[in-house]
Amino acid sequence: MPLVVTVPRNGSALAHAGPYASALNFMSRKQTAVQRQLRRSGLAGYEPLTQATLMAVAHQAPEGSAVLDVGAHIGLYSGLIDAVYGRRLSVHAFEPAPETSRICREIRDANGLGFELIRSAVADTPGSAELYLSLKAESSHSLNAGHRRHTESVTVPVTTLDEFSQGRPELRPHLIKIDVETLEGQVLAGGMETVRQHRPWIVLEILPSSDHESLARTLDTITELGYGLHPIQAESPWTARSADNYRTHVSSSARDWLLAPEALTYDFHHAMRTWLRAILECDERTNLELPGGSTFPQGWNASYSLPTAPRKRSFKSLVRGQRRPAPAS
Repeated sequence: MPLVVTVPRNGSALAHAGPYASALNFMSRKQTAVQRQLRRSGLAGYEPLTQATLMAVAHQAPEGSAVLDVGAHIGLYSGLIDAVYGRRLSVHAFEPAPETSRICREIRDANGLGFELIRSAVADTPGSAELYLSLKAESSHSLNAGHRRHTESVTVPVTTLDEFSQGRPELRPHLIKIDVETLEGQVLAGGMETVRQHRPWIVLEILPSSDHESLARTLDTITELGYGLHPIQAESPWTARSADNYRTHVSSSARDWLLAPEALTYDFHHAMRTWLRAILECDERTNLELPGGSTFPQGWNASYSLPTAPRKRSFKSLVRGQRRPAPAS
């Protein structure tokens, strides 16, 4: 049964980047944990704070710069950024798992999106590695054999952020999202030349079970380059943490961070809150679920074209909204 999810309507984005599609077809309501969560609660129920942060950073990106989505899964974030800002930015999604990368490609093509899909893992050394397929949910696949219980693995190619960027000298990374199930430190370690040269904004998932020895070393280097480490949260302004004490602020319910190459301004926080309000309007009531084989209604993804002021909405729903995909049964 096809699942169509409403895209947030943001007047500032319309004025800045032009018209964009009002909905995205996510193909199925139950293939993956992400699709099941979108069916239950729309975009409002899937990491709305992280979505809003990514969109706010993409909003401020210079035209012609790039977004790198490491651990893209079915391409939710790549799809949203490309749908809204794809005329200004290039989006590159890295997803090594064969099945989720296949779904990602189908979603991209079904919506006429233009982001690049790279079927590769990202780590600190190029080559190949075993990707362990989690029994819990496909969103927990990892190069770390000890992360989740598994019964099988698949050999996948591995690149590094530096290898990818240096192979494309025209690429100017402005935003890097990293979600790699405990090996964040290795991904960052393999991208330090890219960080030094381009100073991208980095949205980083940090799990309690991450390799904190490796991660702490890399974060120490990043803070020496002038980056601030900010837990992504509802209240603003955000307080920067140090590489020495970041771990005390990591939990299963608050695990996404913004690594900012400059001080966070009022304009950034305003853009983030504006996106957040728009995202919270896109709950399960705005989804469109169609019986299998049925025809999509005319204008199902008609473009937003005129800026409109978002309706004010309480942030109390964030506690309910900041939900993660349920484990596969």
